[in-house]
This record gives sequence, structure tokens and C-alpha cells, in this order.
Amino acid sequence: GVFEQTRLQLHPGPQALDVRLDGPSLAGKLNVPNADGGTISGQLERVYWQSLPTLPGATAAPARVQAGADDMDPAKLPPFALDIADLKFGKVVLGQAVLRTRPIANGLSVEQLQFRAPSQEIDIRGRWLGKGGGSRTALDAQVRSEDLGGLLQNLDYGGQLRGGSGHAQLQASWPGGPSDFQLGNLQGQLDVNARNGQLLELEPGAGRVLGLLSVAQLPRRLMFDFRDFFSKGFAFNQVEGSVQFGEGMARTDKVLIEGPAANITIRGQADLRKQQFDQTIDVNPRAGNLLTVVGAVAGGPVGAALGAATNAVLSKPLGEIGARTYKVTGPWKEPKVEVIERSRERAPVPAPPPRLPPLPAVPPTVTEPPPPR
Repeated sequence: GVFEQTRLQLHPGPQALDVRLDGPSLAGKLNVPNADGGTISGQLERVYWQSLPTLPGATAAPARVQAGADDMDPAKLPPFALDIADLKFGKVVLGQAVLRTRPIANGLSVEQLQFRAPSQEIDIRGRWLGKGGGSRTALDAQVRSEDLGGLLQNLDYGGQLRGGSGHAQLQASWPGGPSDFQLGNLQGQLDVNARNGQLLELEPGAGRVLGLLSVAQLPRRLMFDFRDFFSKGFAFNQVEGSVQFGEGMARTDKVLIEGPAANITIRGQADLRKQQFDQTIDVNPRAGNLLTVVGAVAGGPVGAALGAATNAVLSKPLGEIGARTYKVTGPWKEPKVEVIERSRERAPVPAPPPRLPPLPAVPPTVTEPPPPR
């Protein structure tokens, strides 16, 4: 990384080198022990990391930096104990950070990597083993957030989710060092549990990481042909499921999205390298008042225009539309969606029970007049 206009003050001492940093993107102090194997510790007020390739005029320098990272032996790195009050990595705001590492036989162990920002917590543990072509990185990340949409926006994956709270756990590994992360080389599993948010309608090709879960980018007919009602997104009460990564694919046996309008189940896979879908999506409408459901999903009150538009579909209430199963294939930018079955047809009207034959008429009782006296 590069930190422009940073002033360094170095004070050699008998046991360690005292480093003072002062600049718009880097400020704080470090203690670098003279002895080999000593822990580099520090308290940094701000670290606004900017990668070299993003700077104007950078040409050959990034290649040299990357080559140096590839040749680095993580087992020879000293332990680190850093506390950062304000950390940014490019456009990503990570907030307060704590880093604790230690060397191991074949690499580096990250004992604690913790980020704290308003409404979110991220905790990571991991290992960086080997060097060069034989290196590998593995991690276990726990994410808890009260605003998942804001978190994705912060991580530069915005526009896919609004609001939502919950947690996610990622267990993953990939070849190379930490900076060699590529989605297509990922191996591991992601478990997600989120509540009370909206899947937003996406621009073509905007699915990226959430492509496997992006119901909202499918044609609106998936949402029961109520075209204009879902322009603000598909509201959900709960999203729960797991995704397995490996061999350039993201696979799931079941991701369940429960919403006020419908319950949606996703299974299948997405090719992360070719950006192709191969999924099956079950849509099960929920019974209820049509206006209530549409109003909830549209994210606003049912106004006059909505009421007028609803009149056009009142002949097709949710109960008659029925559950459907969709097959989604093709590129993320222009997926092909086909109805492959109708899992629930309208129940036939039962035939009336056979009418019993009428009972025989009972002749009227005739009363004989009494005999004359």
C-alpha cells in the first residue's frame, strides 16, 4: 500500500525502534524490537490503505510489489499486535480494528482480526501457509450486522439488498496468499441467516457475489406478473441457507426466502468463472389479502394508483395463481427463465352427493265417524 505525505520520525533505542507516523492517511506509533522474533506492536489513529495500482501513473511498480508478495515467506514474518482506531481499505470502511498474529512452522497464524463499526461486527481467524506457488490461505469469518444492505454497500456490492439484519459465517480457503483471493478459486461454505429486508431489483449483471441468491434480478413474472408492484424490491421476513464453493462453482441444496407475498426456495448452482446460472426456484404464494401483500412487498401504502392497477388482477387472486417451479439457466446478465411445472393446480370442485330417493308418501289417516246411537 501507499500513504502519501506521511512524515516518519524514527527513534532508535537499546531494545527497540520507536516509529512515529503522521499524515492524512496514516498516523500513530509503532514499536519495532531489535531482537529477531520480537512482536511489532502499535497504536494507530488512522490507516487509510490505498493500493498502488489505483494511483495515477502507476505502471511497473505494482508488478514489482506483487512479485515481492508472492515470494514472501509468511513463516519469517514477525508477530504483530496492532490496534487501529479508524481503518479504511480503498472504499471499504472497516472502523476499529485489532490484529494479532504469530508465526508457525510453515507460515503465519492470524489469532485475531477484528473489525468494529456502527451496526456491524466482523471476526476473522486464519492461516497463511507456504510461499510462492505452494502457498495457501484459509480463514473462518463471522459477520454480524444490523444493516446488511449498508454492509454490502460499504464492501462495494451495493444495490442488491436494502436493510436486513442477521449473521453470516464463511469457512474458506484459496491458493496463494491473502491478496490472491479470487471468487472462482474459493473452496468452502457460506451460511447465511438474515431477517427483515428487501432484495432489490438489479441492473443486468449486477449479481456478482449474490448472483446465486438474486431472485430479484429474474424477470418480474416470477413475482406473479404484478409487474409494477415489485419495482422497489422483494420484501423478506427471513433468508436462510448455505452455499458451498469449489471448482469454480457455488452450489446450494436449499436457500429459503420467506416473504409476505411468497416463500421461495432456491437450489442449484452458479458458475463463478463463466457467470452462468443453473438453478431451480420454487415459488409458493402465501394466502392472504391481495392488497395487504402487494402493499407490503411494494414497500409503501396502497395508494389510488396501486388500487386501480390491482383491479386488473383481482380476477387472479393469489390462491388461483398457485405454486410454480422455474428453471433458471444462462448468463447472469440475461438469464433464461422457464416454468417447468405447476406444482399445485386448483382443486376440482367436488361433485354434489347423490340425492336420495324420496320417501314414499304416507296416506292420510281417515277417521271413521262414530256409529249412531
